[in-house]
Amino acid sequence: MKIISVHNYYQNRGGEDQLFEDEAKLLEEHGHEIIWHTTHSDSINERNLIGVAVETLWNRRSHREMTDLIREHSPDVIHSVNTFPLFSPSIFHAARKLNIPLVATIQNYRYFCAQAMCYRNGKACEDCLGKLPWRAVRHGCYKDSTAGSAVVSAMQLLHQKLGTWKKYVDVICVASEFSKGKMMQAGLEDRQMIIKPNFVPKDPGPQPGDGGYAVFVGRLSSEKGIQTLVECWRELNSRGIQVPLKIVGDGPESEMVRMLAEDVPSVDWVGLVPNEEVYRVVGEANCLIFPSTGYESLPKTLIESMAVATPVVGSDIGSIPEVVLENETGHLFPAGDSNAMAACVLKFFSESGQPTPRPEMRGNCRSLFEKRYTRESNYEQLIQIYHEAIRRRQIAIRSSSAGSQADGIAVTE
Repeated sequence: MKIISVHNYYQNRGGEDQLFEDEAKLLEEHGHEIIWHTTHSDSINERNLIGVAVETLWNRRSHREMTDLIREHSPDVIHSVNTFPLFSPSIFHAARKLNIPLVATIQNYRYFCAQAMCYRNGKACEDCLGKLPWRAVRHGCYKDSTAGSAVVSAMQLLHQKLGTWKKYVDVICVASEFSKGKMMQAGLEDRQMIIKPNFVPKDPGPQPGDGGYAVFVGRLSSEKGIQTLVECWRELNSRGIQVPLKIVGDGPESEMVRMLAEDVPSVDWVGLVPNEEVYRVVGEANCLIFPSTGYESLPKTLIESMAVATPVVGSDIGSIPEVVLENETGHLFPAGDSNAMAACVLKFFSESGQPTPRPEMRGNCRSLFEKRYTRESNYEQLIQIYHEAIRRRQIAIRSSSAGSQADGIAVTE
């Protein structure tokens, strides 16, 4: 199969960038021909901002480039992971014009949320869900910029009006039931979407979990629940309970984490470490702490935790409960509730800070990973999705041809 893989890399590398590469490489390893079509948002710094704003709405150059790529390579399918901001959804129109099946992955909430994370003022926000996005402009939700938010909101409105996502995309991939539900509330249709979870490209195998500590891995930022994490460990410390905690990562809330590590003897801020080391640190942990206060589509950190058989203490928000099954693969607490989080942590540690082994739970975690998140199952799902997109496009072409012939219009391929 010949596939044009499309992605606009972010200025700060994130999960979508990794997912795009993992999927494209996975397909190449199985013998498929991948035409990589990428751009990088770093180039924004070198360009006229008015021009970038116009291209965010509709990029004529991207439309032309995609048209040329299709004519040169005659792909079986096009798969787009991210078009924002430089490619723009204009490439979808190029695919439709030449009747090439199109698959689009949605890994965030930018279809209706300018900020893309449904997060504002320290908590989940749905102010623009199913509504005109004027609030996003008023609040400057995109990078704290009124002008930038206006551009993103205009893009949303333009392509909703044009029906770009409804009429021009054959299959929309979402990572979780939660994400699918939010997209339906925003106006997309059930029949358009297929749930395809993220995956771990290299299986690290189950780990023993004998390190005697809890671990947090991720960006040290507000939406990741850093405030809740800090409050929880300060509460445990005030009660004389020294539960060992390793914090892996860096970010805007690093000062809060640094002060916690200075004040609480059981906390060790590790900082950034290589991916291989992350697997080891998480695999040896008694539990992973995942306290997000914003909507998560399907965090790779959770899947990696399942892969190494480490249970999770997670907030009950977004897609987290789809992975953290209460008393099976971990424990859930109300998002932002540090006391409830502490109670969950103490299901893995005694009040003296000693670990409480949970071998049956570790087995459940590994079983869930093998059932849902392996590279083999992901490859099979990808191919099924591509065949479904091809089938839907062929039906649409036949339907269009039949309609045109019925109207007495000559139809040519």
